[in-house]
Amino acid sequence: MSNLERTVRNIREAINFTTLLLGTKRSESQIEPLFEQIGEVVPLADPLPLHPNTYAEASGIDPGELLETHSYVKTRFLRLDDGDIVMKRGDAVYPEAITSMPDSPRFLYARGDMRLLEQKSATIIGTRTPSDQGTRMTKDVVQALGSHQVVIVAGLAMGIEGIAHITALAMDVPTIAVLGTSLIDTYPPGHRQLQHIIGEKGLLLTRYSPAIQLQKWHFLLRSRLMSSLSTGSILIEDRDGGSAVKQAEYAITQHKRVVVFQQSMDNRSLLWPRRLSLQPGVMVVKRPELIHARLYSKPKESTVEVSSGPEQLPLFDFS
Repeated sequence: MSNLERTVRNIREAINFTTLLLGTKRSESQIEPLFEQIGEVVPLADPLPLHPNTYAEASGIDPGELLETHSYVKTRFLRLDDGDIVMKRGDAVYPEAITSMPDSPRFLYARGDMRLLEQKSATIIGTRTPSDQGTRMTKDVVQALGSHQVVIVAGLAMGIEGIAHITALAMDVPTIAVLGTSLIDTYPPGHRQLQHIIGEKGLLLTRYSPAIQLQKWHFLLRSRLMSSLSTGSILIEDRDGGSAVKQAEYAITQHKRVVVFQQSMDNRSLLWPRRLSLQPGVMVVKRPELIHARLYSKPKESTVEVSSGPEQLPLFDFS
């Protein structure tokens, strides 16, 4: 099967899958076995309007209601750019690191340079209200990692993550934005232009189809996707109980490495740095230029640093 045929099949299947998600109001994990059950009767890449009764019987939804939902979903999918890629779990281009996630999405949606998924990468996380010191540290980290051809991964959020993306673009360091929205939506709205530029010069990646409406919990799953994608996460700064700290904790459960700075450890008003530093895989470093050697070296017993793509394709009629 050619890349063109595979992409068309993936988009048709993703439209059908999303139709069931919206129609049943169930989670992806609940829909997957139902969808596979339907696949035992009809080809999943066949347009749903060819088999409305089969889908209706399996889902318990009126055929007319399903067809109406399918029409809405298809309209949203047609707003994707011609070069956007829909990856299905199991495809050669689907990132292996994400496949190993316990809740790996059936589909991923991407826009931009797919080759970045094959390169070594590091995720930068931190507060949405950074200090001047945190801002400077973020820029220094991007520069240090960029000098070693490391792709910068972040979540397009305000604060540290936005600074990481902007600095990477300014320094011609490749960057991947993992979105909590679909490719055709933007959050926060103030980063619309930044998202557009990353789509042209880097890569946008999301688990959310164009028909899925933004929900607060989407950003939790976005964060899990971010930490899965990279070798490790660099936590620039955050408050106790902050979202970046929670993301670092999740990365630890994924057996990913986490980098914390000595300046955070020295801040006695914070509890999280010392608590995280006791976890396996967490490294404390003094300076950004030390991160690369520590992040991509074999794990040591001590965790404390004491020294100074597929072709671009048009969107056909997916019926």
